Amino acid sequence: QNLNFNKEDFNKAMSEQKERSKQAGKIEKGDWTVLIDDETEEFVGYNTLETEVKITRYRKVISNDVEQYQLIFNITPFYPEGGGQVGDTGLIKSDSDTISIVDTKKENKLIVHFTDKLPTDVSADFMAHVDIDSRIASARNHTATHLLHESLRSILGDHVTQKGSLVNPNYLRFDFSHFSKIDKKVLQKIELLVNAKILANIPLEEHNNLPLSKAEDLGAMMLF
Repeated sequence: QNLNFNKEDFNKAMSEQKERSKQAGKIEKGDWTVLIDDETEEFVGYNTLETEVKITRYRKVISNDVEQYQLIFNITPFYPEGGGQVGDTGLIKSDSDTISIVDTKKENKLIVHFTDKLPTDVSADFMAHVDIDSRIASARNHTATHLLHESLRSILGDHVTQKGSLVNPNYLRFDFSHFSKIDKKVLQKIELLVNAKILANIPLEEHNNLPLSKAEDLGAMMLF
């Protein structure tokens, strides 16, 4: 194309961009301030979306020049990001504060709650409220990924396995293995099968915290 460029300038600009990327990904984490010495944090969010909690520790984090706080509770109804599903959002309320929980993640076996500000009285008793509409919408989409997986295996074959997913309140994304592009008519067949399962309104038989061997005996698919 009769174009030329200064390689030295390019390399300099590339180095500057790499440094910007490094800085953008840097997260500064303060030390934990421990209020209650509690190593075990119980998750109760399968059975309730509201419960009384106490903050056991907190710290300040700075990412991309944005300041946030991470809170740990003694128990929590907030589901942490995992299994493709995004973390819960919601509120914690005390007599003097209403604090938004903007994200929930798991770190070193602890469920970490992200807030944009720290409560004025961190030692207070709080009522935790999960955003019910968002949780239910995410749960529906999470169920849909499993219905989709089963339908794909039923129509395309048992070689189809999940390779990843994203589940949030608004939509789902499901990644899977297959050896060719799927024809539009086959896609419609898969869609009809998933919708038929949803319309069948199959009763949920739920098992929490089963031993691995018991789950296997009940027919759980174990791709991990």
